[in-house]
Amino acid sequence: MFVDSSTILAIIGQSAEAPLLVEKIKGSRRPCKTSAGVRVDVVMALARSRADRRGVTGEGIERAGEIFDELLRVLKIYEITISPRISADACALAGRFGHLTDHPAQLRMRHCLALAAAESLRYPLLTNEEAFDRINERDMEAWRRGE
Repeated sequence: MFVDSSTILAIIGQSAEAPLLVEKIKGSRRPCKTSAGVRVDVVMALARSRADRRGVTGEGIERAGEIFDELLRVLKIYEITISPRISADACALAGRFGHLTDHPAQLRMRHCLALAAAESLRYPLLTNEEAFDRINERDMEAWRRGE
């Protein structure tokens, strides 16, 4: 499975869904993967959530990165780079399902990057983001065929 930022943030934040998400990751038959884009999204969100009145600090960002790395280590999630092909596919996905279109999913760019990475790996996407529920399989098949 490809693990997106909403999943990692739900686990770190110990949301009600966290135990099920961890179980899915640990039960995956293939190694789970995430991306450098997810790292940026999670680390910045975590640093913001832990900041005090003075705002986000370099130390806060560094600590958030350490938390992210530790979670990947514990859950055996491997990080991939974002290739030019994944970036191009993310832009194409944004053109079809993004928040600037009339599609009901209204995906943000970080969602499109995660979906493009999952597609490039031919992995299912593990997400805690409801926007993906608004993309049906027929829509995805048409995108995959370039229609």
